[in-house]
Amino acid sequence: MSITIKEVLKMKEWKDCRLVAGEQGTDREVLYIDSMEVPDITPWLKKNELLITTGYAMNSSEDVLLDILRAMAQAQSAGIALKTKFFGEITGKIKDEADALKIPVIEVPKDMPFIDLANPLMKKIVDEQNQKLKFNKAMNEKFLAVQIEGGSFREIGEILGELLQCRILVADSKQNMLCCFPEEQAEEQGWVTTGEFGEKIICEKLKNCQKQGSDDICYRVEGENTICSLAIYVKNRCKGFLYAVGEQERFNELSAIALRQAAVYLALEFSKKGLMEQKEYYQDNNFFLDLISDNIQSEEDALRRARGLRWPSFPYCLAVADINGFEKVIRGKEEEEIQTIKDDIIQIHKDVVNRKRHCFFVGNKSDSFHCLFTKQADKEEIARCMEEIQEQVKRNFGVSITVGISTTMESYCGFSKAYEEARTAITIGKKKGTEKICFIEDLRMEEGFFEMSKMETFRNLAGNTLGILEEYDKKHGTCYMETLRVLTENLGARKETAEALYLHRNTLSYRIRQIEQLTGYNLNDPQTLFQVQLAVKIYTYMNL
Repeated sequence: MSITIKEVLKMKEWKDCRLVAGEQGTDREVLYIDSMEVPDITPWLKKNELLITTGYAMNSSEDVLLDILRAMAQAQSAGIALKTKFFGEITGKIKDEADALKIPVIEVPKDMPFIDLANPLMKKIVDEQNQKLKFNKAMNEKFLAVQIEGGSFREIGEILGELLQCRILVADSKQNMLCCFPEEQAEEQGWVTTGEFGEKIICEKLKNCQKQGSDDICYRVEGENTICSLAIYVKNRCKGFLYAVGEQERFNELSAIALRQAAVYLALEFSKKGLMEQKEYYQDNNFFLDLISDNIQSEEDALRRARGLRWPSFPYCLAVADINGFEKVIRGKEEEEIQTIKDDIIQIHKDVVNRKRHCFFVGNKSDSFHCLFTKQADKEEIARCMEEIQEQVKRNFGVSITVGISTTMESYCGFSKAYEEARTAITIGKKKGTEKICFIEDLRMEEGFFEMSKMETFRNLAGNTLGILEEYDKKHGTCYMETLRVLTENLGARKETAEALYLHRNTLSYRIRQIEQLTGYNLNDPQTLFQVQLAVKIYTYMNL
Protein backbone atom coordinates (compact mmCIF):
# COMPACT_ATOMS: atom_id res chain seq x y z
CA MET A 1 0.00 0.00 0.00
CA SER A 2 2.86 2.47 0.68
CA ILE A 3 4.20 4.55 -2.21
CA THR A 4 7.84 3.69 -2.80
CA ILE A 5 10.36 5.09 -5.25
CA LYS A 6 9.73 1.95 -7.27
CA GLU A 7 5.99 2.78 -7.41
CA VAL A 8 6.72 6.42 -8.28
CA LEU A 9 8.75 5.37 -11.32
CA LYS A 10 5.81 3.28 -12.53
CA MET A 11 3.48 6.32 -12.63
CA LYS A 12 2.66 7.46 -16.17
CA GLU A 13 3.72 11.03 -15.35
CA TRP A 14 7.17 9.74 -14.37
CA LYS A 15 7.62 7.26 -17.22
CA ASP A 16 10.25 9.42 -18.97
CA CYS A 17 12.35 9.74 -15.79
CA ARG A 18 15.28 7.38 -15.41
CA LEU A 19 16.81 5.78 -12.32
CA VAL A 20 20.59 6.19 -12.65
CA ALA A 21 21.79 5.07 -9.20
CA GLY A 22 20.69 3.72 -5.80
CA GLU A 23 18.55 0.89 -7.13
CA GLN A 24 18.74 -0.97 -3.80
CA GLY A 25 16.95 1.94 -2.14
CA THR A 26 13.89 1.97 -4.40
CA ASP A 27 11.81 0.36 -1.63
CA ARG A 28 12.09 3.58 0.37
CA GLU A 29 8.66 5.00 1.18
CA VAL A 30 7.69 8.45 -0.14
CA LEU A 31 5.54 10.51 2.22
CA TYR A 32 6.58 14.01 1.12
CA ILE A 33 7.81 15.78 -2.02
CA ASP A 34 9.74 19.04 -2.03
CA SER A 35 11.91 21.15 -4.34
CA MET A 36 15.48 22.15 -3.58
CA GLU A 37 17.06 25.27 -5.05
CA VAL A 38 19.41 26.38 -2.25
CA PRO A 39 23.05 25.30 -1.84
CA ASP A 40 22.59 23.83 1.67
CA ILE A 41 19.37 21.86 2.02
CA THR A 42 20.60 19.80 4.99
CA PRO A 43 18.61 21.60 7.77
CA TRP A 44 15.31 20.98 5.93
CA LEU A 45 15.74 17.33 4.99
CA LYS A 46 13.01 14.97 6.24
CA LYS A 47 12.57 11.25 6.51
CA ASN A 48 10.73 9.70 3.51
CA GLU A 49 11.04 12.91 1.50
CA LEU A 50 11.64 12.95 -2.28
CA LEU A 51 13.60 16.00 -3.44
CA ILE A 52 13.20 17.49 -6.94
CA THR A 53 15.84 19.95 -8.15
CA THR A 54 17.22 21.61 -11.29
CA GLY A 55 20.69 21.35 -9.77
CA TYR A 56 21.25 25.06 -10.43
CA ALA A 57 22.27 25.84 -6.84
CA MET A 58 24.85 23.05 -6.87
CA ASN A 59 26.92 25.02 -9.34
CA SER A 60 27.89 21.83 -11.20
CA SER A 61 29.82 20.71 -8.09
CA GLU A 62 30.23 16.98 -7.69
CA ASP A 63 31.24 17.46 -4.01
CA VAL A 64 28.06 19.43 -3.19
CA LEU A 65 25.85 16.63 -4.53
CA LEU A 66 27.91 14.02 -2.68
CA ASP A 67 27.40 15.94 0.59
CA ILE A 68 23.65 16.16 -0.10
CA LEU A 69 23.44 12.39 -0.71
CA ARG A 70 25.23 11.72 2.59
CA ALA A 71 22.90 14.10 4.44
CA MET A 72 19.88 12.41 2.84
CA ALA A 73 21.10 9.02 3.99
CA GLN A 74 21.49 10.41 7.52
CA ALA A 75 17.94 11.86 7.42
CA GLN A 76 16.55 8.67 5.81
CA SER A 77 15.17 10.67 2.89
CA ALA A 78 13.48 8.79 0.06
CA GLY A 79 15.60 9.96 -2.89
CA ILE A 80 16.45 12.81 -5.25
CA ALA A 81 15.14 13.64 -8.76
CA LEU A 82 17.60 15.83 -10.67
CA LYS A 83 17.61 17.73 -13.95
CA THR A 84 21.02 17.73 -15.57
CA LYS A 85 20.45 20.88 -17.66
CA PHE A 86 22.41 23.04 -15.18
CA PHE A 87 24.25 20.43 -13.14
CA GLY A 88 25.72 18.47 -16.01
CA GLU A 89 26.53 14.77 -16.18
CA ILE A 90 25.99 12.55 -13.13
CA THR A 91 29.47 11.11 -12.68
CA GLY A 92 30.51 7.59 -11.80
CA LYS A 93 31.69 8.78 -8.39
CA ILE A 94 28.22 10.14 -7.61
CA LYS A 95 26.58 6.92 -8.82
CA ASP A 96 28.93 4.80 -6.70
CA GLU A 97 28.19 6.88 -3.60
CA ALA A 98 24.41 6.72 -4.21
CA ASP A 99 24.61 2.96 -4.66
CA ALA A 100 26.61 2.59 -1.44
CA LEU A 101 24.17 4.77 0.50
CA LYS A 102 21.13 3.17 -1.22
CA ILE A 103 19.81 6.64 -2.08
CA PRO A 104 17.91 6.55 -5.42
CA VAL A 105 19.03 9.19 -7.91
CA ILE A 106 16.50 9.87 -10.70
CA GLU A 107 17.38 11.78 -13.85
CA VAL A 108 14.52 14.08 -14.98
CA PRO A 109 14.18 15.12 -18.64
CA LYS A 110 15.46 18.65 -19.22
CA ASP A 111 12.16 19.99 -20.58
CA MET A 112 9.89 18.28 -17.95
CA PRO A 113 8.02 20.86 -15.79
CA PHE A 114 8.32 19.96 -12.10
CA ILE A 115 4.63 20.66 -11.53
CA ASP A 116 3.76 17.81 -13.92
CA LEU A 117 5.71 15.45 -11.69
CA ALA A 118 4.86 16.86 -8.26
CA ASN A 119 1.08 17.30 -8.55
CA PRO A 120 0.10 13.73 -9.49
CA LEU A 121 2.56 12.32 -6.97
CA MET A 122 1.23 14.58 -4.21
CA LYS A 123 -2.33 13.56 -5.08
CA LYS A 124 -1.33 9.91 -4.90
CA ILE A 125 0.31 10.44 -1.49
CA VAL A 126 -2.72 12.30 -0.14
CA ASP A 127 -5.13 9.68 -1.50
CA GLU A 128 -3.03 6.96 0.09
CA GLN A 129 -3.03 8.70 3.47
CA ASN A 130 -6.77 9.34 3.24
CA GLN A 131 -7.37 5.66 2.54
CA LYS A 132 -5.31 4.71 5.59
CA LEU A 133 -7.16 7.25 7.75
CA LYS A 134 -10.53 5.96 6.58
CA PHE A 135 -9.51 2.39 7.23
CA ASN A 136 -8.12 3.36 10.63
CA LYS A 137 -11.39 5.15 11.48
CA ALA A 138 -13.48 2.17 10.34
CA MET A 139 -11.38 -0.22 12.45
CA ASN A 140 -11.60 2.06 15.45
CA GLU A 141 -15.39 2.26 15.16
CA LYS A 142 -15.73 -1.52 14.93
CA PHE A 143 -13.56 -2.24 17.94
CA LEU A 144 -15.08 0.65 19.91
CA ALA A 145 -18.55 -0.76 19.29
CA VAL A 146 -17.37 -4.09 20.72
CA GLN A 147 -16.07 -2.31 23.83
CA ILE A 148 -19.28 -0.32 24.32
CA GLU A 149 -21.35 -3.48 24.08
CA GLY A 150 -19.18 -5.17 26.70
CA GLY A 151 -17.10 -7.20 24.26
CA SER A 152 -14.42 -9.73 24.97
CA PHE A 153 -11.11 -11.13 23.72
CA ARG A 154 -13.05 -13.55 21.53
CA GLU A 155 -15.09 -10.83 19.77
CA ILE A 156 -12.01 -8.72 19.07
CA GLY A 157 -10.28 -11.78 17.63
CA GLU A 158 -13.33 -12.60 15.53
CA ILE A 159 -13.54 -9.10 13.99
CA LEU A 160 -9.82 -9.13 13.19
CA GLY A 161 -9.92 -12.66 11.78
CA GLU A 162 -12.85 -11.91 9.48
CA LEU A 163 -11.22 -8.72 8.26
CA LEU A 164 -7.81 -10.23 7.52
CA GLN A 165 -9.19 -13.65 6.53
CA CYS A 166 -6.62 -15.41 8.69
CA ARG A 167 -6.36 -17.25 11.99
CA ILE A 168 -6.18 -15.09 15.11
CA LEU A 169 -4.97 -16.21 18.54
CA VAL A 170 -4.77 -14.17 21.74
CA ALA A 171 -2.69 -15.37 24.69
CA ASP A 172 -1.88 -14.02 28.14
CA SER A 173 1.66 -13.23 29.28
CA LYS A 174 2.18 -16.88 30.25
CA GLN A 175 1.24 -17.97 26.70
CA ASN A 176 -2.07 -19.51 27.80
CA MET A 177 -4.58 -19.12 24.98
CA LEU A 178 -7.48 -16.76 25.75
CA CYS A 179 -9.26 -17.05 22.40
CA CYS A 180 -8.84 -18.33 18.87
CA PHE A 181 -10.61 -17.59 15.57
CA PRO A 182 -11.71 -19.86 13.96
CA GLU A 183 -11.93 -21.66 17.29
CA GLU A 184 -12.05 -25.22 15.97
CA GLN A 185 -8.79 -24.83 14.00
CA ALA A 186 -6.48 -24.07 16.92
CA GLU A 187 -5.52 -27.64 17.78
CA GLU A 188 -6.14 -29.03 14.27
CA GLN A 189 -3.44 -26.73 12.88
CA GLY A 190 -1.09 -27.39 15.79
CA TRP A 191 -1.06 -23.79 16.99
CA VAL A 192 -1.85 -24.79 20.59
CA THR A 193 -1.10 -27.73 22.86
CA THR A 194 -2.99 -29.00 25.89
CA GLY A 195 -1.29 -28.67 29.27
CA GLU A 196 -1.36 -30.97 32.29
CA PHE A 197 -4.58 -29.46 33.61
CA GLY A 198 -6.40 -28.99 30.30
CA GLU A 199 -5.20 -25.45 29.65
CA LYS A 200 -4.48 -24.46 26.04
CA ILE A 201 -0.89 -23.30 25.56
CA ILE A 202 0.50 -21.47 22.53
CA CYS A 203 2.91 -23.70 20.58
CA GLU A 204 6.63 -23.00 20.20
CA LYS A 205 6.48 -21.94 16.54
CA LEU A 206 4.21 -19.05 17.52
CA LYS A 207 6.23 -18.14 20.61
CA ASN A 208 9.38 -18.00 18.49
CA CYS A 209 7.85 -15.21 16.39
CA GLN A 210 8.59 -12.58 19.04
CA LYS A 211 11.17 -9.98 19.88
CA GLN A 212 11.84 -9.76 23.59
CA GLY A 213 10.76 -6.37 24.93
CA SER A 214 9.38 -5.22 21.55
CA ASP A 215 5.89 -3.80 21.04
CA ASP A 216 6.26 -3.76 17.23
CA ILE A 217 4.78 -6.32 14.82
CA CYS A 218 7.10 -9.27 14.20
CA TYR A 219 6.80 -11.31 11.01
CA ARG A 220 8.06 -14.83 10.40
CA VAL A 221 7.53 -17.28 7.54
CA GLU A 222 6.51 -20.78 8.68
CA GLY A 223 6.00 -23.12 5.72
CA GLU A 224 3.20 -21.69 3.55
CA ASN A 225 2.10 -19.30 6.27
CA THR A 226 3.28 -15.98 7.59
CA ILE A 227 3.04 -15.50 11.36
CA CYS A 228 2.53 -12.02 12.79
CA SER A 229 3.12 -11.47 16.48
CA LEU A 230 2.41 -8.35 18.53
CA ALA A 231 2.99 -8.00 22.27
CA ILE A 232 0.23 -6.27 24.27
CA TYR A 233 1.50 -3.79 26.85
CA VAL A 234 -0.32 -2.12 29.74
CA LYS A 235 1.66 0.42 31.76
CA ASN A 236 4.92 -0.82 30.27
CA ARG A 237 4.25 -4.42 31.32
CA CYS A 238 3.57 -7.18 28.81
CA LYS A 239 0.11 -8.59 29.49
CA GLY A 240 -0.30 -10.85 26.48
CA PHE A 241 0.26 -11.53 22.80
CA LEU A 242 -1.73 -11.22 19.57
CA TYR A 243 -0.95 -13.71 16.80
CA ALA A 244 -2.19 -13.66 13.19
CA VAL A 245 -1.45 -16.62 10.89
CA GLY A 246 -2.23 -16.66 7.17
CA GLU A 247 -0.97 -16.36 3.62
CA GLN A 248 1.68 -13.70 3.02
CA GLU A 249 -0.55 -11.56 0.76
CA ARG A 250 -2.94 -11.09 3.69
CA PHE A 251 -0.42 -8.87 5.42
CA ASN A 252 0.22 -5.32 4.25
CA GLU A 253 0.07 -1.79 5.65
CA LEU A 254 -3.69 -1.93 6.17
CA SER A 255 -3.44 -5.25 8.00
CA ALA A 256 -0.74 -3.70 10.19
CA ILE A 257 -3.16 -0.86 11.02
CA ALA A 258 -5.84 -3.42 11.91
CA LEU A 259 -3.41 -5.41 14.08
CA ARG A 260 -2.31 -2.32 15.98
CA GLN A 261 -5.92 -1.18 16.46
CA ALA A 262 -6.82 -4.62 17.76
CA ALA A 263 -3.81 -4.47 20.09
CA VAL A 264 -5.10 -1.20 21.58
CA TYR A 265 -8.49 -2.72 22.39
CA LEU A 266 -6.93 -5.94 23.62
CA ALA A 267 -4.88 -3.78 26.01
CA LEU A 268 -8.17 -2.30 27.25
CA GLU A 269 -9.52 -5.82 27.79
CA PHE A 270 -6.40 -6.78 29.74
CA SER A 271 -6.81 -3.57 31.78
CA LYS A 272 -10.45 -4.41 32.55
CA LYS A 273 -9.49 -7.97 33.41
CA GLY A 274 -6.72 -6.70 35.67
CA LEU A 275 -9.03 -4.23 37.45
CA MET A 276 -11.61 -6.95 38.05
CA GLU A 277 -8.97 -9.31 39.39
CA GLN A 278 -7.55 -6.51 41.57
CA LYS A 279 -10.98 -5.72 42.97
CA GLU A 280 -11.63 -9.39 43.75
CA TYR A 281 -8.17 -9.69 45.28
CA TYR A 282 -8.69 -6.75 47.65
CA GLN A 283 -12.10 -8.03 48.70
CA ASP A 284 -10.76 -11.53 49.36
CA ASN A 285 -7.61 -10.28 51.07
CA ASN A 286 -9.48 -7.83 53.34
CA PHE A 287 -11.85 -10.62 54.37
CA PHE A 288 -8.90 -12.90 55.10
CA LEU A 289 -7.14 -10.22 57.18
CA ASP A 290 -10.35 -9.61 59.15
CA LEU A 291 -10.63 -13.36 59.83
CA ILE A 292 -7.08 -13.82 61.12
CA SER A 293 -7.43 -10.64 63.23
CA ASP A 294 -10.75 -11.77 64.77
CA ASN A 295 -12.47 -8.68 63.37
CA ILE A 296 -15.60 -10.60 62.34
CA GLN A 297 -18.40 -10.37 64.89
CA SER A 298 -19.95 -13.76 64.31
CA GLU A 299 -19.78 -16.93 62.24
CA GLU A 300 -22.97 -15.82 60.48
CA ASP A 301 -21.38 -12.51 59.40
CA ALA A 302 -18.35 -14.38 58.10
CA LEU A 303 -20.53 -16.86 56.23
CA ARG A 304 -22.46 -14.02 54.59
CA ARG A 305 -19.26 -12.34 53.35
CA ALA A 306 -17.80 -15.66 52.21
CA ARG A 307 -20.88 -16.41 50.12
CA GLY A 308 -20.62 -12.98 48.50
CA LEU A 309 -17.02 -13.77 47.57
CA ARG A 310 -17.98 -17.30 46.42
CA TRP A 311 -15.61 -19.05 48.77
CA PRO A 312 -16.10 -22.85 48.79
CA SER A 313 -17.32 -24.81 51.78
CA PHE A 314 -15.07 -26.05 54.59
CA PRO A 315 -12.69 -27.61 55.48
CA TYR A 316 -9.72 -25.36 54.57
CA CYS A 317 -6.00 -25.59 55.10
CA LEU A 318 -3.82 -22.46 55.33
CA ALA A 319 -0.27 -22.19 53.98
CA VAL A 320 1.77 -19.10 54.86
CA ALA A 321 5.00 -18.34 52.97
CA ASP A 322 7.64 -16.05 54.49
CA ILE A 323 10.36 -14.50 52.33
CA ASN A 324 13.72 -15.03 54.03
CA GLY A 325 15.89 -11.93 53.81
CA PHE A 326 13.23 -9.90 51.98
CA GLU A 327 14.81 -6.69 53.29
CA LYS A 328 17.87 -7.40 51.11
CA VAL A 329 15.71 -7.71 48.00
CA ILE A 330 14.01 -4.35 48.56
CA ARG A 331 16.98 -2.42 49.94
CA GLY A 332 17.38 0.92 48.17
CA LYS A 333 14.19 0.49 46.14
CA GLU A 334 11.27 2.90 45.89
CA GLU A 335 7.87 1.98 47.28
CA GLU A 336 6.48 1.41 43.79
CA GLU A 337 9.32 -1.00 42.95
CA ILE A 338 8.75 -2.89 46.20
CA GLN A 339 5.05 -3.24 45.45
CA THR A 340 5.86 -4.50 41.95
CA ILE A 341 8.09 -7.22 43.46
CA LYS A 342 5.30 -8.23 45.84
CA ASP A 343 2.81 -8.29 42.97
CA ASP A 344 5.18 -10.52 40.98
CA ILE A 345 5.54 -12.94 43.91
CA ILE A 346 1.76 -13.01 44.38
CA GLN A 347 1.44 -13.76 40.66
CA ILE A 348 3.88 -16.67 41.01
CA HIS A 349 1.67 -18.07 43.79
CA LYS A 350 -1.44 -17.61 41.64
CA ASP A 351 0.11 -19.17 38.54
CA VAL A 352 1.20 -22.24 40.46
CA VAL A 353 -1.88 -22.82 42.60
CA ASN A 354 -4.31 -22.13 39.74
CA ARG A 355 -2.85 -25.08 37.89
CA LYS A 356 -3.38 -27.27 40.94
CA ARG A 357 -7.10 -26.37 41.06
CA HIS A 358 -7.48 -26.93 44.82
CA CYS A 359 -6.41 -23.47 46.04
CA PHE A 360 -9.04 -20.72 45.94
CA PHE A 361 -7.28 -17.78 47.60
CA VAL A 362 -3.85 -16.13 47.42
CA GLY A 363 -3.24 -13.11 49.64
CA ASN A 364 -0.51 -10.92 51.05
CA LYS A 365 0.34 -9.29 54.36
CA SER A 366 3.61 -7.35 54.54
CA ASP A 367 6.31 -9.77 53.31
CA SER A 368 4.30 -12.97 53.81
CA PHE A 369 1.94 -14.64 51.35
CA HIS A 370 -1.08 -16.83 52.08
CA CYS A 371 -2.78 -19.68 50.24
CA LEU A 372 -6.06 -21.33 51.22
CA PHE A 373 -6.55 -24.91 50.05
CA THR A 374 -9.82 -26.84 49.95
CA LYS A 375 -10.44 -30.32 51.31
CA GLN A 376 -9.54 -31.82 47.91
CA ALA A 377 -5.87 -30.92 48.41
CA ASP A 378 -3.99 -33.55 50.40
CA LYS A 379 -0.73 -33.04 52.27
CA GLU A 380 1.44 -34.21 49.36
CA GLU A 381 -0.23 -31.87 46.86
CA ILE A 382 0.12 -28.87 49.17
CA ALA A 383 3.80 -29.68 49.67
CA ARG A 384 4.41 -30.04 45.91
CA CYS A 385 2.59 -26.80 45.25
CA MET A 386 4.61 -24.81 47.79
CA GLU A 387 7.86 -26.42 46.62
CA GLU A 388 7.18 -25.18 43.09
CA ILE A 389 6.51 -21.68 44.43
CA GLN A 390 9.78 -21.84 46.38
CA GLU A 391 11.70 -22.82 43.24
CA GLN A 392 10.20 -20.04 41.11
CA VAL A 393 10.76 -17.31 43.74
CA LYS A 394 14.33 -18.52 44.21
CA ARG A 395 14.93 -18.49 40.46
CA ASN A 396 13.37 -15.05 39.88
CA PHE A 397 14.48 -13.15 43.00
CA GLY A 398 17.33 -15.17 44.50
CA VAL A 399 15.62 -15.57 47.89
CA SER A 400 14.32 -18.58 49.78
CA ILE A 401 10.89 -19.12 51.33
CA THR A 402 9.92 -20.84 54.56
CA VAL A 403 6.37 -22.19 54.49
CA GLY A 404 4.18 -22.95 57.49
CA ILE A 405 1.01 -25.01 57.08
CA SER A 406 -1.84 -25.17 59.56
CA THR A 407 -4.10 -28.00 60.56
CA THR A 408 -7.53 -28.25 58.94
CA MET A 409 -10.09 -25.52 59.68
CA GLU A 410 -13.78 -26.31 60.02
CA SER A 411 -15.16 -22.79 60.69
CA TYR A 412 -14.36 -19.12 60.18
CA CYS A 413 -13.73 -18.62 63.88
CA GLY A 414 -10.80 -21.01 63.48
CA PHE A 415 -8.86 -18.71 61.14
CA SER A 416 -6.84 -16.87 63.78
CA LYS A 417 -5.77 -20.19 65.35
CA ALA A 418 -4.81 -21.61 61.96
CA TYR A 419 -2.82 -18.48 61.15
CA GLU A 420 -0.95 -18.72 64.46
CA GLU A 421 -0.25 -22.38 63.76
CA ALA A 422 1.24 -21.55 60.35
CA ARG A 423 3.33 -18.71 61.83
CA THR A 424 4.57 -20.99 64.60
CA ALA A 425 5.53 -23.63 62.03
CA ILE A 426 7.53 -20.97 60.13
CA THR A 427 9.30 -19.86 63.31
CA ILE A 428 10.25 -23.45 64.16
CA GLY A 429 11.34 -24.15 60.59
CA LYS A 430 13.59 -21.08 60.48
CA LYS A 431 15.12 -21.92 63.84
CA LYS A 432 15.84 -25.51 62.87
CA GLY A 433 17.33 -24.26 59.61
CA THR A 434 16.63 -27.45 57.69
CA GLU A 435 12.86 -27.12 57.40
CA LYS A 436 11.52 -25.20 54.38
CA ILE A 437 7.97 -26.61 54.29
CA CYS A 438 6.68 -27.08 57.80
CA PHE A 439 3.38 -28.77 58.66
CA ILE A 440 2.47 -27.85 62.22
CA GLU A 441 1.07 -31.34 62.79
CA ASP A 442 4.60 -32.71 62.30
CA LEU A 443 6.07 -30.26 64.82
CA ARG A 444 3.88 -30.74 67.87
CA MET A 445 6.81 -31.42 70.20
CA GLU A 446 8.68 -28.36 68.95
CA GLU A 447 5.48 -26.33 69.18
CA GLY A 448 5.25 -27.33 72.87
CA PHE A 449 8.77 -26.06 73.53
CA PHE A 450 7.98 -22.86 71.66
CA GLU A 451 4.90 -22.24 73.82
CA MET A 452 6.88 -23.04 76.99
CA SER A 453 9.48 -20.43 75.95
CA LYS A 454 6.77 -17.77 76.40
CA MET A 455 6.05 -18.76 80.03
CA GLU A 456 8.00 -17.08 82.83
CA THR A 457 8.53 -20.29 84.86
CA PHE A 458 10.14 -22.14 81.98
CA ARG A 459 12.06 -19.07 80.86
CA ASN A 460 13.59 -18.83 84.30
CA LEU A 461 14.45 -22.53 84.23
CA ALA A 462 16.18 -22.26 80.86
CA GLY A 463 17.88 -18.97 81.65
CA ASN A 464 19.25 -20.11 84.99
CA THR A 465 20.47 -23.37 83.46
CA LEU A 466 22.12 -22.03 80.33
CA GLY A 467 22.70 -18.30 80.86
CA ILE A 468 26.12 -18.83 82.45
CA LEU A 469 27.21 -21.13 79.64
CA GLU A 470 26.17 -18.70 76.90
CA GLU A 471 27.99 -15.82 78.60
CA TYR A 472 31.14 -17.94 78.83
CA ASP A 473 30.95 -18.79 75.12
CA LYS A 474 30.61 -15.13 74.18
CA LYS A 475 33.52 -14.08 76.39
CA HIS A 476 35.97 -16.87 75.53
CA GLY A 477 34.93 -17.89 72.00
CA THR A 478 34.08 -21.41 73.04
CA CYS A 479 31.14 -23.49 71.79
CA TYR A 480 29.94 -25.23 74.92
CA MET A 481 26.28 -24.39 74.25
CA GLU A 482 26.39 -26.19 70.90
CA THR A 483 28.20 -29.13 72.47
CA LEU A 484 25.51 -29.38 75.16
CA ARG A 485 22.73 -29.18 72.58
CA VAL A 486 24.13 -32.05 70.52
CA LEU A 487 24.85 -34.07 73.67
CA THR A 488 21.23 -33.78 74.85
CA GLU A 489 19.91 -34.61 71.35
CA ASN A 490 21.89 -37.85 71.53
CA LEU A 491 20.56 -38.54 75.05
CA GLY A 492 24.03 -38.27 76.56
CA ALA A 493 25.66 -40.83 74.23
CA ARG A 494 29.30 -39.68 73.97
CA LYS A 495 30.29 -41.65 70.85
CA GLU A 496 27.38 -40.33 68.72
CA THR A 497 27.92 -36.80 70.03
CA ALA A 498 31.62 -36.82 69.13
CA GLU A 499 30.82 -38.07 65.63
CA ALA A 500 28.13 -35.42 65.11
CA LEU A 501 30.52 -32.65 66.20
CA TYR A 502 33.53 -34.17 64.36
CA LEU A 503 35.47 -34.25 67.65
CA HIS A 504 37.92 -36.69 69.15
CA ARG A 505 36.37 -38.39 72.17
CA ASN A 506 39.03 -36.90 74.47
CA THR A 507 38.16 -33.40 73.23
CA LEU A 508 34.50 -34.08 73.89
CA SER A 509 35.26 -35.39 77.38
CA TYR A 510 37.22 -32.23 78.13
CA ARG A 511 34.34 -30.04 76.99
CA ILE A 512 31.82 -31.98 79.08
CA ARG A 513 34.00 -31.57 82.18
CA GLN A 514 34.21 -27.83 81.54
CA ILE A 515 30.43 -27.60 81.11
CA GLU A 516 29.87 -29.51 84.35
CA GLN A 517 32.32 -27.27 86.18
CA LEU A 518 30.65 -24.08 84.90
CA THR A 519 27.05 -25.20 85.54
CA GLY A 520 27.44 -27.52 88.48
CA TYR A 521 25.49 -30.27 86.69
CA ASN A 522 26.35 -33.95 86.52
CA LEU A 523 25.73 -34.85 82.88
CA ASN A 524 26.04 -38.54 83.65
CA ASP A 525 22.87 -38.36 85.73
CA PRO A 526 19.78 -39.21 83.57
CA GLN A 527 17.48 -36.90 85.58
CA THR A 528 19.87 -33.97 85.24
CA LEU A 529 20.36 -34.71 81.55
CA PHE A 530 16.57 -34.64 81.02
CA GLN A 531 16.28 -31.28 82.81
CA VAL A 532 19.12 -29.81 80.73
CA GLN A 533 17.61 -31.18 77.52
CA LEU A 534 14.30 -29.49 78.34
CA ALA A 535 16.12 -26.25 79.14
CA VAL A 536 18.04 -26.36 75.85
CA LYS A 537 14.85 -26.86 73.83
CA ILE A 538 13.10 -23.96 75.57
CA TYR A 539 16.17 -21.72 75.35
CA THR A 540 16.27 -22.25 71.57
CA TYR A 541 13.00 -20.32 71.16
CA MET A 542 13.38 -17.73 73.95
CA ASN A 543 14.89 -14.96 71.85
CA LEU A 544 12.61 -15.26 68.80
